[in-house]
Amino acid sequence: MEQLNCKNSISPTNLVNNKILGVISFIKIIKIMKTTIKNYLILLSVITFLSACSKKKSEPIKQYAKTEKELNYHPTILPKDTTNLWIGEGDINSDTAFIVIEGGPHNKIYFQTHGIDVWSALPEYYNYYRAHIHQVNGLNTSIYNWKYEFTHEMGELEVNNELEALARTVKYFKDRNKKVILAGTSWGAVLIPYYLIKYGNNVDKIIISAGRLDSNPMQVKYFLKGFNSGFAEDGKTIRFPDTTRVRNPNRGERYHKISRVKQFMKGFLGKYKFTDELANVDLSNVVYAYAKNDPQIGALTEEELRFLESKGVPVYVSDEGHAGPDRVIIKMVQEGKIEL
Repeated sequence: MEQLNCKNSISPTNLVNNKILGVISFIKIIKIMKTTIKNYLILLSVITFLSACSKKKSEPIKQYAKTEKELNYHPTILPKDTTNLWIGEGDINSDTAFIVIEGGPHNKIYFQTHGIDVWSALPEYYNYYRAHIHQVNGLNTSIYNWKYEFTHEMGELEVNNELEALARTVKYFKDRNKKVILAGTSWGAVLIPYYLIKYGNNVDKIIISAGRLDSNPMQVKYFLKGFNSGFAEDGKTIRFPDTTRVRNPNRGERYHKISRVKQFMKGFLGKYKFTDELANVDLSNVVYAYAKNDPQIGALTEEELRFLESKGVPVYVSDEGHAGPDRVIIKMVQEGKIEL
């Protein structure tokens, strides 16, 4: 038999010791890796924090309305009680509701401050229950207190809030089986066509006075830039606003905030081409009046007049400026040429 060489062999004790040493080394390596990873993560967090701080210093946060509306302006929330959407006068039990939408947009309606209404000269006026619609600018006076910006989207939102107020008012009276006459002048004369394309013609009679179906594109362009504009004596030539003029020092910051809100609201409605939008809407119960020398919104164009004629809408013309069309309508009713 061959004799074993004990010098080169590994004893069981040494084998166990080697395994123990290997396990200990492996554990040490794991601990070192954990420590390294932890330190790396801490270092990465510090670098990220320092980078963010550096960015904040060089690029200050800008608080825009789209991201912080609660700090910028408070949108209108209409009252739950529909009867709070208007100032009423007359007998609520009357079988006819005469809904008035005044010019504007204004923070106070004319009737609210003066207690009279241009339509009061109508023969049956005092037999109607009269509802003078509040405008959102009056329901929500904080609309003018925006801090950072007032956007076109906000103007659109507020117009739609006003439209909802009108729709709820009409529904209130129609649900009570009343005859509803809708009368709109200037701002109201442009809001009514918008109502018709959104809710349809669900009233009994409509008076549209001193409005436009298709606003002058250049005027709308300036509205959307925050500037008002008007027209020359011919009712066609637009008077461009001086956009380079230094602000009037007698008019404070609030004046300019109010103006921006109003122009953006007018600009939103002005974008509509109602001669197209109303093509499939029944207008047989509408009467329309305009002034050929209207300095605020201009005269109706030939296209607008042809559209109204095609829809069977009687049109009355004034040469007494922006307030003239109301007087023409009243005179025609008094003479029995218009039946309400």
